[in-house]
Amino acid sequence: MASFRLKVLVGSLLGLVLVTLATALLIRSAREARPVPEIPVVAAPEPAPAAAVPDPAPRPSRSKGHSDWTFFFRAGDTLSRMADGVPLGVVTRLDRSHLFPDGSVGPAYVVRSVEQQEAVFDADELERSARIEAIREIARPPIGTRPK
Repeated sequence: MASFRLKVLVGSLLGLVLVTLATALLIRSAREARPVPEIPVVAAPEPAPAAAVPDPAPRPSRSKGHSDWTFFFRAGDTLSRMADGVPLGVVTRLDRSHLFPDGSVGPAYVVRSVEQQEAVFDADELERSARIEAIREIARPPIGTRPK
């Protein structure tokens, strides 16, 4: 009785494999039999001269006027511009309420450039246009067992 069940199982599996193989061959031959339509070559029209696109207006700062701004960069981070990778310098300090030349007050980053010149950047503007190149890690003593 067990041999009859085994024969039925093997026979049905073989039948399933044969049906799958036949279906795959029929689909493949149907794809190869279709002629490929010839696409006519048409010359592309001359592009119109590009109109001068004005630079987008600078986005207003979201940080100015907010003394509770959460700073993304930390003192000691080395920054560069995202657009072209030019190094900006190292963040020396974070200022929660800096008086900007336009009279507005808001959070700012003080960054020392490679030439040792300090520049002040609006926090929101710098966070949208700069990336971290290197992070200064603060040395910590190794974690170990406490002395008894």
